Amino acid sequence: MGEIILKPKYNGTIPVECDVITPDTFEGKSKEEISALKTFIGPEEHLLSDIFEISGDFTSQKEDMVIKIAGDAGNVKLIGFQMTAGKIIVEGDAGFHVGCEMKGGEILVKGDVKPWAGREMEGGTLHIFGNAGDHLGGCYRGRWEGMLGGTIIVEGDAGNNVGDGMVDGKIVVNGNVRAFCGIRLNGGVLYVGGNAIRAVGVEMKEGTIVVAGKIKNFAPGFISTGVVSDYETGLSGLALPGKLIGFNGDQAFFNKPKGKLYVSLSENYDLLNDELPAKERPIEFKGNALKVILNTGSTIEQGRIIKGGNKYSHEYLDVCAVCNMHPEDYILLGKPEKVKVSSENGKYSVLVRAEPNEDVLRRNVFIPRSVWANVIVDAYSVSTGSPIYKGGTVYVEPSEGEILEAEYIIDNIYR
Repeated sequence: MGEIILKPKYNGTIPVECDVITPDTFEGKSKEEISALKTFIGPEEHLLSDIFEISGDFTSQKEDMVIKIAGDAGNVKLIGFQMTAGKIIVEGDAGFHVGCEMKGGEILVKGDVKPWAGREMEGGTLHIFGNAGDHLGGCYRGRWEGMLGGTIIVEGDAGNNVGDGMVDGKIVVNGNVRAFCGIRLNGGVLYVGGNAIRAVGVEMKEGTIVVAGKIKNFAPGFISTGVVSDYETGLSGLALPGKLIGFNGDQAFFNKPKGKLYVSLSENYDLLNDELPAKERPIEFKGNALKVILNTGSTIEQGRIIKGGNKYSHEYLDVCAVCNMHPEDYILLGKPEKVKVSSENGKYSVLVRAEPNEDVLRRNVFIPRSVWANVIVDAYSVSTGSPIYKGGTVYVEPSEGEILEAEYIIDNIYR
């Protein structure tokens, strides 16, 4: 195999766009022609030779070509863009969009990668030996389909929104992931060897997700299909726990979803809450406050009031300023008339009416999506739209006082 070596010499802070670094582009070109390829630093055009020292064997076909970036390329974007064959080795870090829209070949990154690695890739292999940023194997803003094929392997951790919009292919993260792993998954296999923070698989319709560690905050739209052994999953080549809990979802978004979610039984035993005797269900208090999962959503009554333009009315307060909880949790709290619901970090809280409701799972609460929920909901959003109102941790405790009107909250708390 012929090897072309690129030694970084650009050390500026503005990322440089180098979508020309592919065997497809280099094939059939001399050193002089490769040196003259265009790159961009912001709006300014530069030659590839301004960014790298270039040397090596320039005679190989793309299938036999190896491009080695001999150093750190953490500020170099679009390495391997749409490549179809050959091999790229990055000896250090790689910047945004490495391997995006990749169709074949192999990319090895010995360090960390920035967000959108493997974005919308269709084939080939992207192997990251360090950590990955957000949107690994995902889709770009305004698009719905992420990874379409190929394989991504991350030996370390990955950020938020791993595999968002994934249609096919395989993503293996041997470490931990953050929030919204597998959001809008519609096919393929997504494996996490470590832990996940919350909202795994929300809005998934098809495909398979495996979390071998613990999910801190589980999404509500998944129904347990029972405990299975590793071999019963039909998955091979992955480090699976011996026993897993299977789930189908996301039933909060689809009537008959085909999504499969498998999680470690030993690390997520509490997810079998409603299948365990009452004395075995985990109950965690912080002082007088019960730790629960917050779920919110729009109700028919709430929608009717809002469409009528009556958000500031007492009717809106009566319908939306309410915390629904399982009767068992209602009894644990002493059957309070009102409760204070506080964010996990304790910075935000809201007073609402307490109501027992058999339809709410134990250690969960439901507050209609409203200004009262907005006070405590996690602000992290998968887009520039509103946050995802499911799966966050809050604390609920009995409290006295006046429930604030919507107008007061908007004028004095939001601002």
